[in-house]
Amino acid sequence: MFKGGTVTDETILAKYVGFTEAEVKKLCKKNHMDFDSMQTWYDGYSFSRIEHVYSPNSVILAIRNEEFQNYWTASETYESLKKYIEMDFDGLRGSIVRMLGGEDVKVKISTFQNDMTSFQNKDDVLTLLIHLGYLAYNSRTQRATIPNLEVAGAFGDAVSGTNWTYVAAAIENSDNLLDATIQGKSEKVAEALERTHESVA
Repeated sequence: MFKGGTVTDETILAKYVGFTEAEVKKLCKKNHMDFDSMQTWYDGYSFSRIEHVYSPNSVILAIRNEEFQNYWTASETYESLKKYIEMDFDGLRGSIVRMLGGEDVKVKISTFQNDMTSFQNKDDVLTLLIHLGYLAYNSRTQRATIPNLEVAGAFGDAVSGTNWTYVAAAIENSDNLLDATIQGKSEKVAEALERTHESVA
């Protein structure tokens, strides 16, 4: 469901941005944690030189608490995310719904003014969310995705209590899609994808 992408342009420091997959595997083995679950929850960012980059804070908290859950809000409030995704730019909601359904969307990052106030269109908002880590970005395809289950949960928190009723439905559908994918239920996956496409249409 979640597909990784580069967060920003890569430098030689890319491998130091977060934990690499090899490091996470060692930590999981040492602490008797399920690696597949760790990957689903906290993987999703990547660079061309480093294919998988994990959030160090979330990985460590999951190991310390012996529980996989959303630790994102402990370090980044969902109120800031709510503020940006509520901006009334044409196509923004549809893009977020598609990403909640596991798709990637085209984002033009060149118009972004590199601040948190000058927004001209939905691409500027999505570019900021890339910089904040809410979205992963693939510079080769110029497409963005929601990187993992933890960040999808942050999006869910952000739209709860807003007038984004069909976005909330898409979040529920994305949860069903993830469960069906993990369980290998291809018919359920197809049904969930169809519901997501219908909500965008």
